[in-house]
Amino acid sequence: MSSRPCHWHEEPDGIRHLIPGCAALAEHRIADLHQQLDDVRRRHHRFQRWHDCVMDALRAHPDGAATYRTAQMEFRR
Repeated sequence: MSSRPCHWHEEPDGIRHLIPGCAALAEHRIADLHQQLDDVRRRHHRFQRWHDCVMDALRAHPDGAATYRTAQMEFRR
């Protein structure tokens, strides 16, 4: 990764080009963001599986519907 700052180069016809320095840094940050997104997706998937197991347990329990309603009321406070 380059530690040079970005700078603009202007051609005689007025076209400007951003010269890398920060471009390498941007690619590094994009890679970090992709990694963070993958981590969040994995955590969300694990949470979804846990939620499904809890809901299945509530449905199977004789007092599950009442427990669910109580939890909803507590959550809305």
